[in-house]
Amino acid sequence: LFLLVTVTPSAANVLVNPGFESPVVPVGGPPEYYGAGDGWTSFRGGIYTITSAVGVPPNTGNQLLKMFGGCCSGAWQQFACTPGDTWNGGVWMRNDSVDPMGGGQVGAVNIEWIQADGNTQSTIIPFISNGTFTAASPLDTWTLQTITGMAPADAAFARLVVITGDFQPGGPAGAPFYDDAFFELTGSVPVEEGT
Repeated sequence: LFLLVTVTPSAANVLVNPGFESPVVPVGGPPEYYGAGDGWTSFRGGIYTITSAVGVPPNTGNQLLKMFGGCCSGAWQQFACTPGDTWNGGVWMRNDSVDPMGGGQVGAVNIEWIQADGNTQSTIIPFISNGTFTAASPLDTWTLQTITGMAPADAAFARLVVITGDFQPGGPAGAPFYDDAFFELTGSVPVEEGT
């Protein structure tokens, strides 16, 4: 008698510092510092971890992320993966009246599929994006933006990216805010080469 068992990974948030709480912005000092904080690799200019002292309440905790700029500002974390892995990610976003989004500004959460060198995007599916958070999104409300994707045959890493930029006509304006990101390996199926 043989028993075939399929193991599905339990979904657990693999991100370090998902709420942008570390390091702590010092009390009495400037209410912000450059970058997304511990665990995150930040890129381009307009990205700051801030406290609620700037007038924007975090979704949870005491700190949140503010991003702005032409094209583009963002932060990422990446994790080893196997072709066929399904990853589920997301982040809470806010369009706040303190610095409302405008023009062509978009807030997005992406999954990038990265090859074994740790830097080059997949040639099969470079990335997928949920870029539906825009200046038309409700003001002063935290909105969950999610994304799910399956790693292609040439992927060795799955990278969660939170990003903003002027991706639509109209010019950059304002800043989306981010909090409580997550990234989870939720399952895996075999993938043949070339798919």
